[in-house]
Amino acid sequence: MNRLIVVSNRLPFALDSTGEDLWTVTPAVGGLVSAIEPVLRERGGTWIGWPGIAGEIPKEPLVEATRYAGYKVVPVSLSETERDEFYYGYSNEVIWPLFHDLQNFCNFEPAFWQAYKQVNVRYADAIAQSAQPDDFIWVHDYHLMYVAQALRAERGPKAFGVNVFSTHPVSAVRHFCKAAATTAASARAASVRSARIPDPARSAQFSPVRQARHL
Repeated sequence: MNRLIVVSNRLPFALDSTGEDLWTVTPAVGGLVSAIEPVLRERGGTWIGWPGIAGEIPKEPLVEATRYAGYKVVPVSLSETERDEFYYGYSNEVIWPLFHDLQNFCNFEPAFWQAYKQVNVRYADAIAQSAQPDDFIWVHDYHLMYVAQALRAERGPKAFGVNVFSTHPVSAVRHFCKAAATTAASARAASVRSARIPDPARSAQFSPVRQARHL
């Protein structure tokens, strides 16, 4: 059975400092964790993501807390600047408003786009180091759409998918932002792509069934 590697912005565990050399690890909550974590726990695999703290990640607390999770956890580190520009910046102030038809709320800061690419390449490196040739990699949501292109550039795993949750057609962002259009287009490098777009007026053209397709 092929291994499953899940890649998301956040790990299913949150790491937090409670003092000098004191750390707590708390299970995360949310739809992705509820849906995917039981699958990994049962069949094994790897989850790659950010543990929620900026800067250097202490290994021992996370290793201890996930020892009996049933799958491997691979943390990706972000500096404070990367967190602010990649997550709070490009992901939250460019892609999220565009995907929700709120263009007036966008903040098109050029540094955000550079940070987004830089962090996505780091995620791609983590995948390349963790994956074996027959693994299936599932990359989740708009924070990591550039990962697919970065993986193809590194000649990474053959089979991987990108799933995007959006209330606006992914293809429509090209009308508003060249960088965002490049981001969305890079997801086409994935073997499988899917998008969840709940607007019934667009469902015929942009349904998950039609968006998810093998290349």
